[in-house]
Amino acid sequence: MSVVAMKLLTVAGPLEQFDDVVSACVLDQEFHPEYTLHMMDRVSGLHPFPLSNAYAPLLRRAQEVLEELGLQPAYAPFEGEEDLEALEAYFDRLEQTVKDLEERRATQRRLLEEDRSVSQELTHLQGLATDLEHLQNMKYARFRYGYLPRDTYDSFQTALNDNADLFFFPTMVEARKVYGIYFTTKEAHQRVDSLFNSLHFVRIQLDPAVHGTPEEAIGALEKLAAKAEDKLAALDKEQADFAQRESPRLHAVYSWLRYHSERYDLRRYAARSRETFYLMGWVPEPELENLTKKLDAFPDCSCVVDSPRDLQGVRPPTKLKSSFFGRVFRPFLEMYGLPNYQELDPSIFMAFTYCLFFGIMFGDLGQGLGLALIGLILSKWKKMWLGNIITCCGLSGALFGCVYGSVFGYEDILPGFKIMEESNLLPGSSNVLVLLLLSVALGIGMICVVMVLNIVNGIRQHNFEKIFFGPNGLAGLVFYGGLILAAVSTLLFGVNLFVPAYVLPVLVLPLVCILLREPLSLLAAGDPEWKHVKPSEVLGTGFFELFETLLSYLTNTLSFMRVGAYAITHVGLMMVVQMLAGSGNLVVIVLGNLFVMGFEGLLVGIQVLRLEFYELFGRFYDDGGIPYVPAKIDYSVLESNH
Repeated sequence: MSVVAMKLLTVAGPLEQFDDVVSACVLDQEFHPEYTLHMMDRVSGLHPFPLSNAYAPLLRRAQEVLEELGLQPAYAPFEGEEDLEALEAYFDRLEQTVKDLEERRATQRRLLEEDRSVSQELTHLQGLATDLEHLQNMKYARFRYGYLPRDTYDSFQTALNDNADLFFFPTMVEARKVYGIYFTTKEAHQRVDSLFNSLHFVRIQLDPAVHGTPEEAIGALEKLAAKAEDKLAALDKEQADFAQRESPRLHAVYSWLRYHSERYDLRRYAARSRETFYLMGWVPEPELENLTKKLDAFPDCSCVVDSPRDLQGVRPPTKLKSSFFGRVFRPFLEMYGLPNYQELDPSIFMAFTYCLFFGIMFGDLGQGLGLALIGLILSKWKKMWLGNIITCCGLSGALFGCVYGSVFGYEDILPGFKIMEESNLLPGSSNVLVLLLLSVALGIGMICVVMVLNIVNGIRQHNFEKIFFGPNGLAGLVFYGGLILAAVSTLLFGVNLFVPAYVLPVLVLPLVCILLREPLSLLAAGDPEWKHVKPSEVLGTGFFELFETLLSYLTNTLSFMRVGAYAITHVGLMMVVQMLAGSGNLVVIVLGNLFVMGFEGLLVGIQVLRLEFYELFGRFYDDGGIPYVPAKIDYSVLESNH
């Protein structure tokens, strides 16, 4: 459950070897760089490297060309050195070709849109047998085509028909618009146009190139649109073929630029003197030997390895040990925060307890297997990280379904612990009470376990408050465990432990230690500051904090009753489904089970996460770790601007 041990590596060497050392020992290796000037702030004569990345502008152009050609960034092998001026000319040629193709495609798209737009306008003139060119070129009359609102036409239809200066002919009547044409004399056309403008008539200008009747013009325009589509498809294919031809070279150039740009940007972490560079970074202990062997190829470079224990004020990054369950539940863990370097990695603990709580609360063999199948589909086909968690929880629910003897809510198929039946453990009471008591007992055990984990973290961190005097340290564990032991002994066995000989050392003394934890911790650490702690401040705030601590013991313990309560709720919901299904309505049974799987599965998942974060993690987990990010290049991700 611990994180990977780290070593701090300090590399120094001649300035002219910086790029070669970075290529061989840092880039794409297990090396997490640190800002050397910050780490060596007490060393005089060090300066930052001048930063003028000549590869960055060309890299941005490469990324833009990839995007314009519809290609995804990816690694391609590259060899030797490239000439930057030649690459500029290469990108000029690519960009010009892409620009020409795009202009030609834009022209065809514009023609296609115009042909379709005019064709759409002419559909409202279908049925008109007159040549459109003749209508537009009449000598003594004027022709207009357009539409006006339907309610306006209905209101003024009679007035339009009675007006001797115009003739309005509707060609298509729709729910909101009326399309039509009107004729007027040459002398009266201005007055008639003004009249129709006042009626919100929208005129549609016909293209002068349109010839023949509307049906003939629509046919001609459809042929032109089809030709434009064919030309556009040909241009798309031309661009796709061009992208395919250029892809190997373009990806190789992109990879070369990306590599050299990332290598150059590592200068941000380094420092230099007049003739020497200095570079510091964290290396996982198992990878240290491999990296130092690579450094042996540079005899003029020196290397110093330090352990975090020997350094003060330095926070190593956190690299979690890889395990299946740890990886599955790591997204949940990162929601709370990454463990710091001196903490235990709680991934496995979270995976075990999350599945345990979920299984108890969602115990059903059939529904659990169904949930596991859904999770498997989400993880394999949809590539969702949540799918693996759902699969593990579903299998746990199926396992506890065997304990309960429940299959899709039916409890007469398998033997098991029947929640709604009378208890054999507590005669005269039901298994509901037993389940709630067992949930509280589970909570007591879990709280004691996380207190032990907190003590272990305190030992790793040399934190005496965590080890001995905190509410989750040895004092808290003795008080909490002693109180539970005395209560159980008195209630179940009739042995009264609440006597001075027990109360004073087991209950009172731990509370005094918790109350005085600040000065006691300083004293245990040998810090003379304990003498300057004011008793009034300690007692003033200590009593309130002590009250809050006692209250948290009670609330955290009782909070685990929700584990049993949701198991009871599950049985209750399935009883409702069976009641609605009556004598075996299959549709109701299937839909009811699907509803319970989705609804209760979501609620149980949220409640278990709450138990993990508040009742358990809050007692031993500080988080605040720095992610371990080695200097590796992911060529499939576009480089962000620094």
